[in-house]
Amino acid sequence: MLSCRTLSFLILIACLLVTIAPNAPAADTKDLIRQAKAALRAAENTSDAAIRNAKLDEARVLIDKIKAADPKNSEIRTLESKYRYMDTGREATKASASAPAIDKGRMKEVLDDWNAIIKQDKDLHDKTSRFFPHAEGMSYTPEQTDQVLAVIDDVKRDQPRILAYLKEFSKKYGEPNDDMDRKFYALTPKDPKKGMYDEENQRPSELPSQCYKNIMNRLTWIQENPKNEAKAIMRGAMELIANADFTQDTKRDEQFAAADAELKRAKRFSPQDSEIAQALVTLQASRKKSQADVQKALESARFPATVSNFAGPGKVPDLIAAAKAYYADAYPKEKILAVSVSGGWIATKHNILGQPIQWGLPVFCASRQNEPDVCRVFKMTLLTGIGLDVAKAPPFTDHWTGDSYRMKIANVGSLR
Repeated sequence: MLSCRTLSFLILIACLLVTIAPNAPAADTKDLIRQAKAALRAAENTSDAAIRNAKLDEARVLIDKIKAADPKNSEIRTLESKYRYMDTGREATKASASAPAIDKGRMKEVLDDWNAIIKQDKDLHDKTSRFFPHAEGMSYTPEQTDQVLAVIDDVKRDQPRILAYLKEFSKKYGEPNDDMDRKFYALTPKDPKKGMYDEENQRPSELPSQCYKNIMNRLTWIQENPKNEAKAIMRGAMELIANADFTQDTKRDEQFAAADAELKRAKRFSPQDSEIAQALVTLQASRKKSQADVQKALESARFPATVSNFAGPGKVPDLIAAAKAYYADAYPKEKILAVSVSGGWIATKHNILGQPIQWGLPVFCASRQNEPDVCRVFKMTLLTGIGLDVAKAPPFTDHWTGDSYRMKIANVGSLR
């Protein structure tokens, strides 16, 4: 009869075994991988055909066990690839042993085809990889556009030849899959009398089926990616003018021009895209309306007169003269045309006790900048010096600038 203490101990051991058990397959899988690699290495290093075949059979069994124990193990692909390479050569060697002789001419033709498709893949990669390094996510600057389109045009011109080549390749060797690769290995058997590293037993490391797929994939990228780039450019262009009405009038048309140039660039990437064509029509109509609105605002704008209820202190003519002098000193490259007082004095700064220590005079200032017949009117607050007893009077020492608008100089009128 087991004591309670002994029974508790056995239960604890059982729980620990249950907890540990799931980790066992991982350790077993690592051991199987180690054994499979050792078997493949032994097969590769021996010159005895019988030992080589036995080791390959051993490796096959081990790889199948690994796949059953851990189907997603990252080592499986490497083991399968190496086994397939060595095993296909073994099958080809067996077939050649029973055949009267190897067709050297046919074998050379197959090897030439093998190397040719590798070259086709490399040539297309080298020609396009700078601008098409992967399937998606590429973006091109305006400065790169001509170069990208040149690559696309070059590939499009060569595409009929490439597709015809791949069609003939498939006629000879089938679809690009494992069967195609096995066929190449079977048609290029290795000489069992020579070592694996003998020059005559060397085969390309690239799989023909993968080269075929690489070429097809890259042709697809070059066909589809320009369409995606065109859409991305279009979206960016429309975002440029999304808030055009809130942009300064002199900058607004620059944004429309930039968006117009981008939409035309997008059309170069995808000339048949109807959405881009419609966006271009919409943008040009919006730009025309914007230009008309800006011109209408310019023609109708007037310079505000001084408020009639200005209570002082200070005489309006004296304040305007002081404002003009301050503006001319602050902006020597502009010509001040007119100043009007737009409101009474306001406290703009206080001390810790809440007492005013600076005053501001709200004004409008019209100045000519870089347009001969047009001036810009600024809403400003001219600031006095700072001090507890500072007067509401010039000299002005600083200013705040608010909104502004453009107007015809001729409409400033007598206020000048």
